[in-house]
Amino acid sequence: MTDHSDSAEHLVLTASAWQDWLDSLCDLPDGPAALSPEDRPKEAQPLDAYGLSAYAEALLSAEVDGELWDTYGDLELEGAQDEESAWREIKAFYADRGYALVTVQGTEEPEEWILAPELVSRLKLREFTQGR
Repeated sequence: MTDHSDSAEHLVLTASAWQDWLDSLCDLPDGPAALSPEDRPKEAQPLDAYGLSAYAEALLSAEVDGELWDTYGDLELEGAQDEESAWREIKAFYADRGYALVTVQGTEEPEEWILAPELVSRLKLREFTQGR
């Protein structure tokens, strides 16, 4: 499912599609890539969720600490009383700038990542979304 409301994209993945996508990622000298194992150069390093977090603008994840309050402060946002409202403001900040929100469904805890549109394309994320 892809939602193009405003200029931001909202991509929804099942937990298994999210894992399949993560399994396709590797780190190359020129940055992250999504390649099948047979297409990967020998020097390519696998890229897990923790490694991917270095390329994300922001994230809310049980697996990786997204340092929510640090991100909130870096964006110079103010007034949030709890993590839920801080995350809403962070999502709105990036949505206004055309960044993609990635939501993983079927996880015990919320799993949402904010990625640059160029990164979404480079990493072939749309190929793993629901309704592909």
